[in-house]
Amino acid sequence: MIKNSLIILFFCFFSTSMYAQKIMDKYGAIIRSDTTKAYIYLCFTGHDFDEGFDYVLEVLQKQKIVASFFLTGDFIRNHKTLVKNIIQRGNFVGAHSDKHLLYCDWSKRDSLLHSPESIKADIVNNLKELNNLGIQANYFMPPYEWYNKKVVEIAQELNQITVNFSPGTRSNADYTTPNMPNYISSKAILNSIESYEKSNGMNGFHLLIHPGTNPLRKDKLYLNLEQLISEFKEKGYQFAKF
Repeated sequence: MIKNSLIILFFCFFSTSMYAQKIMDKYGAIIRSDTTKAYIYLCFTGHDFDEGFDYVLEVLQKQKIVASFFLTGDFIRNHKTLVKNIIQRGNFVGAHSDKHLLYCDWSKRDSLLHSPESIKADIVNNLKELNNLGIQANYFMPPYEWYNKKVVEIAQELNQITVNFSPGTRSNADYTTPNMPNYISSKAILNSIESYEKSNGMNGFHLLIHPGTNPLRKDKLYLNLEQLISEFKEKGYQFAKF
């Protein structure tokens, strides 16, 4: 009887520990890594715009930390020297689609806007560009950070683990411009990050920032990166990559 009770307690503890290590959304993507450790995963994506990448890399180097960059095939083709520099500094570089296609409908998320074959080819072409630079990546962040179960399954067929930003801080809205109804300022985003951290903590958090945004947005969130990193460090956080 005692032996059986110990076995049950062991499996309960084991299951809880496994659950605490990472959080997945209902579509199968990892949206938060090991929640038992005070690590933050800075995530950067790139497709159309590139004006902030050099600044971001300088900050990361100054702070002596690394991050994760998810880049499209188009971005890699147009910025090979930059991508090589990102890699040489010890950062992770993964796939973000080849052409930055919107894979599924905004309002009907379960509906694909492209055939599974087209989506698969789009990811494959992105991986080829990474391979051409000697990068063998196995983490994939979908374009627009928008996907469904089928997209995750397609990525898995290509040995890609789908990841996304952790919800709650609104940092992913740093691409918005003043003419958009969903525009949010960098100050509001920073306040949101601070508030979320105070209330929930950010162990294993995937914090997404865009190092390149539309010229119409003068209020660049990435210019606050050094301040953010310093504040996180003061609170005891370290930084990790995928």
